[in-house]
Amino acid sequence: MCGIVGVWERSPGDPAARRARLQGALDELRHRGPDDEGVWVGDGGGLVLGHRRLSIIDVSASGHQPMVSRDGRYVLSYNGELYNYRELRQELEAAGTRFVSTSDTEVVLEGFACWGEALLGRMVGMFAFAIWDERERRLLLARDRAGEKPLYYATGPKAFAFASEIRALRGMPWLDSGIDPDAVALYLEHQYVPAPYSIYRGARKLLPGHAMTVDEGGMRSWRYWDPLEAALRGPVEVGEEEAIEQLEALLGRAVQQQMISDVPLGAFLSGGIDSTAVVAMMLAASSAPVRTFTIAFEEAEHDESPYAQRVADYLGTEHTTESLSAGAALERVPSIPGLYGEPFGDCSAIPTQLVSSVARKHVTVSLSGDGGDELFGGYTRYYAIQQVTALTRALGPFQGAARRVMRASGGRLARLGGVLDAGAATDSYHPFVSFFRRSDTETLMGRRSPGYQEYQRVWSATAPLTPRRRAMTTDVATYLPEAILTKVDRASMSVSLESRAPFLDHRLIEWSMGLPLALVQRKRVLKEFVYRKVPRELMDRPKVGFAVPLSSWLRHELRDLTHDMLEPSRMAAVGITGTGEVKRVLGEHMSGTRDHNRKLWVLLVLSLWHEQNAG
Repeated sequence: MCGIVGVWERSPGDPAARRARLQGALDELRHRGPDDEGVWVGDGGGLVLGHRRLSIIDVSASGHQPMVSRDGRYVLSYNGELYNYRELRQELEAAGTRFVSTSDTEVVLEGFACWGEALLGRMVGMFAFAIWDERERRLLLARDRAGEKPLYYATGPKAFAFASEIRALRGMPWLDSGIDPDAVALYLEHQYVPAPYSIYRGARKLLPGHAMTVDEGGMRSWRYWDPLEAALRGPVEVGEEEAIEQLEALLGRAVQQQMISDVPLGAFLSGGIDSTAVVAMMLAASSAPVRTFTIAFEEAEHDESPYAQRVADYLGTEHTTESLSAGAALERVPSIPGLYGEPFGDCSAIPTQLVSSVARKHVTVSLSGDGGDELFGGYTRYYAIQQVTALTRALGPFQGAARRVMRASGGRLARLGGVLDAGAATDSYHPFVSFFRRSDTETLMGRRSPGYQEYQRVWSATAPLTPRRRAMTTDVATYLPEAILTKVDRASMSVSLESRAPFLDHRLIEWSMGLPLALVQRKRVLKEFVYRKVPRELMDRPKVGFAVPLSSWLRHELRDLTHDMLEPSRMAAVGITGTGEVKRVLGEHMSGTRDHNRKLWVLLVLSLWHEQNAG
């Protein structure tokens, strides 16, 4: 795993200054690639490509980047892992290509030289890369299907830059680094800034499954993979036994390919269904012991370590558990905005970064169970959206009165009333995946949210599907890449650890979307598969979730910090002028009358981000 960056300035300037800007950007990405650094200068000094390398496959100097193709036409800066690189290499060798390394990077480069943009459809893996075509004077950028690897870009007068993380772009003198109020509004609603937005007006993100070209004529982007296509094909005829066999074959292949590494490798293990499935398949694919990692929390309601230990004992992994004190977790709070470069309000970023730190002491690559909930119906909100839809229909002409009573009741009934409000409109799922409601955001900022474009596209296109399948498909396209995968990428790469997610093999994603709904209700098929690997009694337990005692922290340990960072002038600096609403939410939480921990955390992180990045 690596960090990539490039700057293309098509106006007269000092080449040394451009090189210095690129070096500054590379320095911001050092954590993503501590093993090597490379720079390529072309186009008379106007184009500069850079790379920071975390050596995983072919750790020798022959894997150095940016890498130039054998014919000298193409130059590649690549972040990712191509899991089927051996198969593609064999195809290329049969066509006459000769390789000088054993790296997957060279396969990507020579594959593009052979197949052009059609290479994207052949790739199995996680990636974000840039290829410069010296002859056509064209830059190609691409991002993997699921959105595991990030890619930001920025434009200016006759200038273009891209990078793995947004902080690497801040040194561009032509970047409009003003805060984008639309991005803030979307962040308040969803706890992250969704693509294509970034927190800065002058920077954007390339969406998952997209590619773009940049040349003298401008920019062109397109979608080369869409999860909607598999979802809209409808369910296939398959029974439970056959589905379990297919799952074992697909997950087994994904795990086996993702275990390819020239450096130490292990896995995160929570003891839950998803991570247990991955670890069980790792053991089936390996004759050597598998290293597994978890962290233990002081608070029993957040601690999954006893479950992980029991699963590790049964499977026979080399298991490491490291205890996490509340003090150690709290020390990480101020660093969160620095890890993400823009506001990111998921508090589970803290334990994710900590468990990554534990794993990095022993391995350089760690597999995870990310994606299992979205693909196999693990979230309770999937059941809830089905029930809300049924309730809305059942209430019929009385639903308006019922909603008013619920909203006036407070607590969970008030939230349900809000959900029914949305259900009476066109989008009953938004309340389940938002923090501040759209009306709240308007109160806070005095402006309407622009709407989450990708969310709206998928929710609208899936109208023919059941509410449960609509919600799952929408999450695969939005919540999974923007919340879950963003969290894991920045947390793991902050300690130079590569995280891989076998469930996100696109062949497995497409297959899961074609399963009959009965098999993905509360992970039915995945659970039955795991029960054949691990005794049911070790797995049957309530879902704990990877979180911290945020409500208590905000009322006690973080109380002073929260009051300080949410005072009116700091809120106004990030575009939040509805100080009365902030005061209300803060007061209700601190008094214990309501639990607003998620809303307060989103506001706190936003203010901390601005404090560290203003100017």
